[in-house]
This record gives sequence, structure tokens and C-alpha cells, in this order.
Amino acid sequence: MNQALKFLTIGTLGLLLFFCLFSVSCTKEIQNIPVIEGFFVSPDTVTAGDIALLTSLATDADNEDLVYSYSVTAGQISGYGDSVYWLTPLYAGIYNSVLRVTDPNGNQSIDSVKLVVLSSGKSALSGTASFPEGVNFDLSDAKVRLFASVADRNAGHSLDSTRVFGFGSIVSFKFPAVEPGTYYMDVWKDMDNSYTISSGDFIGWYGSGDFVYPNLRPLVVQDGTPVQAQIQVAVKP
Repeated sequence: MNQALKFLTIGTLGLLLFFCLFSVSCTKEIQNIPVIEGFFVSPDTVTAGDIALLTSLATDADNEDLVYSYSVTAGQISGYGDSVYWLTPLYAGIYNSVLRVTDPNGNQSIDSVKLVVLSSGKSALSGTASFPEGVNFDLSDAKVRLFASVADRNAGHSLDSTRVFGFGSIVSFKFPAVEPGTYYMDVWKDMDNSYTISSGDFIGWYGSGDFVYPNLRPLVVQDGTPVQAQIQVAVKP
């Protein structure tokens, strides 16, 4: 092979390699960033210790599963996914919640909302009841009960009770005014309408332990100070 033909062949192969690499680069899939179309807090003004609902609407052009994460300047987040509860701060002020929506490739969008918290002056008791993430039973119409002692709870003698707000695997509740004192609390949905806690009912309590050895923790309510609680619910075997 003469020298000119040799250089021509090498040059041709180089051009082919360049065009192949260029073609692969151009056909590589473009990853889209998730778009937050709305991020809302409802209500946007609450009294100290109340509960607000955070709702987000996000889309992804790649139709990938999105992960929602929330942070707040004060208070606590209860729940997961595109709708969660904000157990709001116990003191008056203006607070922020930041939403981050992330796709499997790490692409992320951020938005935020403000919440106005007014002074309460009442001994309110509020909170959420929820199943663990991935358990999707409906807690609507569940009852939250307050007891003076564990013995009263075992006997089913409650001091007060209220129905939850909302539906699905996480709901909220509120006792607007509670006398100062020490209480024990549970959440119960009577699935078979038997008026007694039985197998298949949804039940949870403020504390720890399991159905065999429940450990109810006391809730201390002080005069003029709101109190919050989160209760995890399970299906009674």
C-alpha cells in the first residue's frame, strides 16, 4: 500500500469513528427536570399547635416515579408523598416549608410556602394517625379517645373522644380545649361495628409496644399550651 493510500484509509476510519461517536452522543436520552406546578398550604393561617395540610402537584416528562421531601423551619411533618400534614409550631410567627421533588436520576425542583401561626392561649391537643408507608387502608371515621389512666383504657372508659379529619392512610385530629392534666390516648376504627376492639380493627396508641405488650405513654397537658401527638396504627391480628 502506498503512503497516500495509507493516510487516506486512516483518515476515512477516523471520520467514521467520529461520526459514530457523534451519533451516539446525539441520540443519548435527554433527562427532564421535574416540574412543580403547585405547592399549597391549607389553611395558610392557623393557631399555634394546629395542623395544616401541604399539597403538591408535580409532573415529569419522562414519566418517572418522583420522590417528595419536605422541610419546615419549625414544627413537624407527618406523612409521605404529594400530600402531608404539617404539625405546626407551638408559638406564633411566620414559618416556611420547602418542598423538593426529585426523579431517579437526581434531577430536582424546589418550591416553598409560608404559614402564619397565631397565638392560641388554649390547651388544645392535636395530631395525626397513620399507617406505615406502603400500607394503604382507610382511616376515615376512626375515633381518637382520651383516658385518665391505662386501667380506664383497658376498661374502655374514655374521658373524651373525637372523630378524625380526612381519609386514607393518614388523618388528623384535634381536641380544641383540654383541661390541664395527664392523659392516655388511642385511635380506633371499629371495622366490624362490634363496639369492642376485635381482630381486623384498626388500632394505635400514643406510646410504643405491640398488641401483646402495649406501652401507653402519658400525655401531659399544661394550661394554655397546645400539645401535639403522632400515632401509628396497625391492623389488630
